[in-house]
Amino acid sequence: MSHPCPRLGREMYTIKHASEMVGVPVATLRAWQRRYRVVNPGRSDAGYRLYGNGDIAVLRHMQALVASGWSPKEASKAAVSGEARLARMPAGLWQDERRTSRSTSRPGSAATDLVAAAAALDPSAVSRMLDEHFATSSFEQIVDSWLLPELEHLGRAWADGRVTVAGEHMVAAAVERRLSAAFDAAGQDSGRSPLLLTGLPSGSRHELGILSFATAARRQGLAVLHMGTDLPLADWLSAVQRQRPDAVVLGVPTPTDVVPAVELVRRLSSRQTLVALGGQQQEVVMEAAGSLGDRPVVALGHSITHAASDLRERLTQALT
Repeated sequence: MSHPCPRLGREMYTIKHASEMVGVPVATLRAWQRRYRVVNPGRSDAGYRLYGNGDIAVLRHMQALVASGWSPKEASKAAVSGEARLARMPAGLWQDERRTSRSTSRPGSAATDLVAAAAALDPSAVSRMLDEHFATSSFEQIVDSWLLPELEHLGRAWADGRVTVAGEHMVAAAVERRLSAAFDAAGQDSGRSPLLLTGLPSGSRHELGILSFATAARRQGLAVLHMGTDLPLADWLSAVQRQRPDAVVLGVPTPTDVVPAVELVRRLSSRQTLVALGGQQQEVVMEAAGSLGDRPVVALGHSITHAASDLRERLTQALT
């Protein structure tokens, strides 16, 4: 919601509206303000934060920098003090400056990405990169802007022979350990939160995407029972009958996962269970499930930040 501000003669926006306009969760906006003083919003008579158009512009600039690989600390400084200069800079020069800033801010070994670390079979480099990235921003921002894109690059490198199976497995194992630790650290629910069952259909073993989502959902305050990989259809149906979840979130990462995913969606939809789809093949499954009519099936998109927040809002509204 926006509010006219007579004294300043401009629109003011609540933090929820600002979050939607900038494209980051409310919790991230609060963290940026608290940690980096990137903006200084005013307050309404009732004490709510109100953001002006200038605040929105700065926050959008910071979000764009973070999404392109800058650390939040670097991005906040550039968004506040260098916004006008960078906005006037030709795109190519701006990209050069961004790359220079990143390269000079992260000195270290030659393995600067997960593909290079996998090719070199260098577990220390993998651990270092995970430590550095997850120390610079929220879990959700790092997964969306760096980790999942890096894992896509790794998959392509394995497919074209630049990385061995051993290298790909080494990185995947290290990332899975880090995600599992983050899932555990997100804490237990209070027993009053909506319950999700998350996992992969029968035959599917690429877990890192759905585990990232499960962690983000838990961090949003949702109760999550993560079912893991390669769960047979009968076991999915048994778990749903026993747990009575508010939603099932199914990852569909590869083309070979589509057929078992469609069958699972059909069986769950017949029970009027809300099924939410993630992964690269979610749209394919949605198209195949189009014949289900008004049955509750939704695609979550390709940002775990927005997917977890949107699903929490959908389920919270359904329970009120």
